[in-house]
Amino acid sequence: MNAVGLITAGAFIATVAATAPAAAAGPRPSVQTLQVTLVDDSRPTDATTSAPAEDQRVLSTTITYPVGGNGPMPLVVLAHGNNGHPNKFTQLIGSWAAAGYVVAAPAFPLTNNTTPGGSSPGDVSNEPADMSFVIDEVLKMSRPKANSPLAGLVDERHIGVAGLSLGGSTVYGLVFNTCCRDKRVDAVVLMSPLRVPFKDGKDAWHHVPALLLHSDADPRWYPTSQGTYPLLATPKWFVTLHGSTHSGPFEDAPDPADAVVPSITVAFWDRYLKGEKSAQTQLVGAVQAYGQADLQRDLGGQATTSPPGP
Repeated sequence: MNAVGLITAGAFIATVAATAPAAAAGPRPSVQTLQVTLVDDSRPTDATTSAPAEDQRVLSTTITYPVGGNGPMPLVVLAHGNNGHPNKFTQLIGSWAAAGYVVAAPAFPLTNNTTPGGSSPGDVSNEPADMSFVIDEVLKMSRPKANSPLAGLVDERHIGVAGLSLGGSTVYGLVFNTCCRDKRVDAVVLMSPLRVPFKDGKDAWHHVPALLLHSDADPRWYPTSQGTYPLLATPKWFVTLHGSTHSGPFEDAPDPADAVVPSITVAFWDRYLKGEKSAQTQLVGAVQAYGQADLQRDLGGQATTSPPGP
């Protein structure tokens, strides 16, 4: 593959205070944000009504990591939804980074909210490969001798991916479809995910730990998650949020579940990317303390269902 990752000459690094999970103790750590442009010259971008086709795919990518963090740390790559953008996830990304993760969030060329002429959802078929490319480039940037702020920070053996809405379809393709599977992925978070067919592959439900989060007040797409959960191999978790919107619990827009989603997702990452077994208890406790969610889980033994807490 003739793929080249480029950091823009004006790469921007910002330091901000992170919103840590509610259960965390002590002062909130700050996180740094690195803005880079990654260019894959091995794959084209289709034309839109307002822009010509290109012979490459340009991925403006936000990389967030804790200030003073000691590497190597697990990597999480986030896929936004249709008409989405990484800048809509600052709170959730900040909570993951503050918990000790390097988080990379690309803006996909034809489905982000700044796409000339409007989003082209059909480009989702190209986005699993975009995610793999971002993983490739971040790992290059994190090599111990790399001339990069990420040098030595990323643990290539522990990689998670997350996706919202159409980005959930991207993640399904990347992990659970023969078209695009990336075997480096160790854990998956699916947030109000859609499922679309990938014409060059078929579903293959590998034993990759998965967390589904979806609101039952999302009548169009919640049934899709209900139907997909039984297909997922173990270990798997399904959190049903009550009264939330489709994207509100995950993007920066206000939602009743804003306070609990960071705690749930960090606990999941901690369990399956850091190997902290106590994180299972923390995940269950976060759902029960919230009181406006149901939890189903099957860890390879007996499946259980937990009602809302007090």
